[in-house]
Amino acid sequence: MDQYRKAINDSSNDITGMNLKVEIAGHVLFRSITVVVALCGLVGNGVVIQLVHSSIRKNSFRVYTLSLAVADFMHLGLQIVFCVRRILRIFLWSCFQLPSILMILRFFSYFTGLGIMTAISFQRCLSVLFPVWYRCHCPKHLPACVSVCLWLLNFLMNILRGYACGQLSIQTTSFCPALVTITDVWILFLFSVMGTSSLLLLLRVRENTQLHLPRKLFMVILFTTLAFFLCGVPLSIIRFLVSEVGNQTFDDICILLSSINSTMNPAIYFFIRGSGRRQPGEPLAGVSRGPQGVSEVAILPGMPVG
Repeated sequence: MDQYRKAINDSSNDITGMNLKVEIAGHVLFRSITVVVALCGLVGNGVVIQLVHSSIRKNSFRVYTLSLAVADFMHLGLQIVFCVRRILRIFLWSCFQLPSILMILRFFSYFTGLGIMTAISFQRCLSVLFPVWYRCHCPKHLPACVSVCLWLLNFLMNILRGYACGQLSIQTTSFCPALVTITDVWILFLFSVMGTSSLLLLLRVRENTQLHLPRKLFMVILFTTLAFFLCGVPLSIIRFLVSEVGNQTFDDICILLSSINSTMNPAIYFFIRGSGRRQPGEPLAGVSRGPQGVSEVAILPGMPVG
């Protein structure tokens, strides 16, 4: 009987050890892929920042483009640092420590990117649904004001939550539950506005034959919206809307998806930039005519032209 129990214990230990090795291998694999994806995104967003900064053509939406590229660049850079540290911790007895403020900045840049994409989607939706009002009454410096407000709001929200919930302080304060609730409400608000405006934009563009939108460009709109919800949303759900994550693999997948979302934005920018090149006198596909015959581009819910 003792030999039988010993055999069972040995077999159980072997299975546990095998499962642990598989889990570690999967953890390293996901984090390594995230680093590769983030490096590609860093290059793409860096090029976008350079192009927009040196662009001669002035466009109110280029503020959104620049802000989104900076937020994605910052988010991807911090993701690389945290992923490399996670990988090194598996193979080294001791590893370098990261300041807690970097974790706050990582999610600050993440939320800022989501907020800017939501603002782009909402403003593009207004330009399609109410073109006359948008052309005549929409403030010229609205993108700049919205971008500044989003940067400040997300910074304050993440800093205050960090201090109240123990990430930047020694102990958790009584304000932590309230700030957690505020963060959850903010996340749900962004998702609701993004989903509603994107759906209205897709339906409007799909049904309005005057826009003459090519099938490829319509697919880009749809793909951008799906990428936002399939790649950008999961990290918020796992880290903020769900209290505890029982499986580390889910966390690895969500981090990878958020990096893919930040990497895709430059690719969409270059695609629209290439699609926007046309011969003189040829109308740009996917524009709605405003007053006085001025074209108002209202294409992407996630990335503006310019």
